[in-house]
Amino acid sequence: MDIVPDNVPELENAFAMRTMAERYLFTCYSWMPAGFDLQANPAILAGDEVWLNSTANFTEGTYGNWYIARGTQNVNNPLNNYWEGTNQGKNLWAGIRDCNIFLDNIAKVPDMDEFEIKRWAAEVTFLKAYYHYYLLRMYGPIHLMDKNVEAFSDPKETQIERKSIDECFAYIVDLIDSSMENLPEDVAESALENGRVSKLVAYAMKAEILVTAASPLFNGNNDYAGFANEAKTSFFNPTFSEEKWNKAAEASRIAVAFAEAHGRALFKWQAPLTMSPAPQQTTVNQMSFREAIAERQRNTEQIWVNNASRATQNFQSISTVRSYDPAFINNSVLQGFMAPTINSVLMFYSNNGVPIEEDLTYNYSGRFELRTVPSATTSPYKYNLTPGYTTIGLHFDREDRFYASLSFDGGRYFMSNHTNDANTFNTNYRVGGNAAVISPNGYSITGYTPKKLVSYRNVSAASNVYTVYEYANPIIRLADLYLLYAEALNEVNGPVPDAFKYIDLVRKRSGLAGVKESWANFSSNPGKPNTKDGLRKIIQRERAIELMFEGKRYWDLRRWKTAQVELNTNILGWSIREKEPQLFYRPLNLFSRTFTKRDYFWPLSLNELRRNSKLTQNPGW
Repeated sequence: MDIVPDNVPELENAFAMRTMAERYLFTCYSWMPAGFDLQANPAILAGDEVWLNSTANFTEGTYGNWYIARGTQNVNNPLNNYWEGTNQGKNLWAGIRDCNIFLDNIAKVPDMDEFEIKRWAAEVTFLKAYYHYYLLRMYGPIHLMDKNVEAFSDPKETQIERKSIDECFAYIVDLIDSSMENLPEDVAESALENGRVSKLVAYAMKAEILVTAASPLFNGNNDYAGFANEAKTSFFNPTFSEEKWNKAAEASRIAVAFAEAHGRALFKWQAPLTMSPAPQQTTVNQMSFREAIAERQRNTEQIWVNNASRATQNFQSISTVRSYDPAFINNSVLQGFMAPTINSVLMFYSNNGVPIEEDLTYNYSGRFELRTVPSATTSPYKYNLTPGYTTIGLHFDREDRFYASLSFDGGRYFMSNHTNDANTFNTNYRVGGNAAVISPNGYSITGYTPKKLVSYRNVSAASNVYTVYEYANPIIRLADLYLLYAEALNEVNGPVPDAFKYIDLVRKRSGLAGVKESWANFSSNPGKPNTKDGLRKIIQRERAIELMFEGKRYWDLRRWKTAQVELNTNILGWSIREKEPQLFYRPLNLFSRTFTKRDYFWPLSLNELRRNSKLTQNPGW
C-alpha cells in the first residue's frame, strides 16, 4: 500500500506561514511542567511541607507524587513519570522532540523576518535546555537529545546511553548561552508575553542550574562509585570542584545585576486607600510576602512565571481554610485539604528572626503548652491571633512570614473586603468551628492550611460561590535569586558582606533584622553566621521559610544531600476531631517517612530499559 509517512503533511503545514509556526512555538511551551498542580508537580507533595487526609480519598493512580512521599515509587510503573509521560507526568522527551522539530524548520517560514525567526528559535533553544534540566534533577544522568532520531532510522540509532552528570550540565548551559544573543532583554508587554522566555529569564535560570550543578548531590558525590555506562565511564565525578561554585557565584551575580537593572525589586504591598486606619506594619509585612506570589499586575519581583499553570479556583480552594468567613460556613467549594505539616510550622523563625529552638527569649520548652490570647485592645497579638481564644504556644511570637503563610486554629485571616486589619476573620479548627471537619474529604488533616497560596482578593459567598483572583505559578522570583546568590557567595568565600546583604534584603521585606544582628542579640549560638557551615545552615533555613509551598524545598533537599535527614521523619498533625483545646493539641503521627540513598534519583521503568538496551538503571532500583 502506498502510505504517506506520518507527520509529513502536518510538518509542511506547520511551517507554511507565521500563524501556523506560532502555534508550533506555543506547542513547545505547552510541555512546561505544571507548577500549580497538586497531582503533577512532585515538589508539592513528595516532600514534607504538606500532607493529604486519606488514602481512600487520594489514590496512588491520581496523586502519585504523594505516594512517592509514602515510599511507593517503583520500577514497574513509576509515579510522576516525566521520562515516559505516565502517572501525571509529561513525556519531556516528546517535548524536546517538538523543540528539535521547531528548530529544524523555523527558518523555512516565508512570511517572517530574520529577527523574529531568531527570537523564536532562541526561546525554543532555552526550553529545550530547561526540559533537559528538569529530567536531570529527577533522574540524574540522562541522554542528550540534540537531534531527533528519524522515524525510519536504523533501530540501533534509538539505543542511546546516558551521559555523565558534568556532560549533561555543560550541554544545558551551552544551550542557554547560545540562546542569549537573540532573546529580548525582557518581555515588552507583560500582559501579552507574560511567561515568554527573555534574556532575564535565561540569566536567572542559568544561575539556578549552575548552583544546582555545584551542590553536593552533583559535585564531589562519591556515593555512586560503579554507576557507569557500558564503557565503564562513571556518571559521577567523585572529586569536589570549587570551580563549579565560582561559576555559580558569577552567574548569580550577573543575573542579580541584570534583574535589578531591568526594574526587578522585592514586592512591597500598598494598602488600599479604603483601609482606615492605616494597617499595622506587621500587616504590610505579611501582605508584601503573600502578594509577592499572588499579585499578577505590576509585580516587580517575578522573573519567570508559568502562565499556563495558574492558581485557579480549584487549586486555591484546596488551599483555603474550609470557611474563613463564619457567615458562609457551609460553602462546600472551600475544601482546605492541602495541609501543611507541623514539621513546616516548626521551621519558621521567632519574631526575633532566629530559629525558635535557638531564641534565648522564646519559650521553646513550652511551645506545645496551651495559652490564652489576651483580649485587651492593646494586645500586640490581636492582629495575628483571636483575642480571648485558647491556642498553643507555638502560635505566639512568630515572624510575619509565619502568619502570612499559615492559617491555623486561633489565627486570623485578612482578606480584601476588610477595611480594618484589627477586624479580620477568626479561624477555629476545632469541632464546631468554622474550619472544623464536616465532610469526608474537604478538611485539613493537620489543622493548618497554606494561606500563602490564597489570594487575598478572593471572595467567598453563599450558594457555594468562591470567586478567585487567578495568578501564574512563579518559577523563579527575585527573592529566590537573591538567596541563590548568597548561597554561592558563601560557598566560595565564606560569610562575606555581600552574602549577608542579599539574605538581609529578603528578611527586611518581612520585618526582620539582619542575620548578624539577630543572631548576636537573640541566638544561643551567636557565632553561627561567622562560619561557612553556620551561614550555610542559615541560608538553607531561610530558603525553606521564604519559598515554602512554592515547589523549591523538595529539590533543595535533594541537591544539598540533606533529604536523608530531613525526610526521614514523622509527619505530624493535631488531633483535629476534638473540641477541647487540651485534646485537640495532641500531636499525632500521621505517617513515618523513609528516604534512602536510592530516592535521590527516580527509577527508569522496566519497559524503558527493555526498549533501550544501553540505558543503565539508577542505583538501588
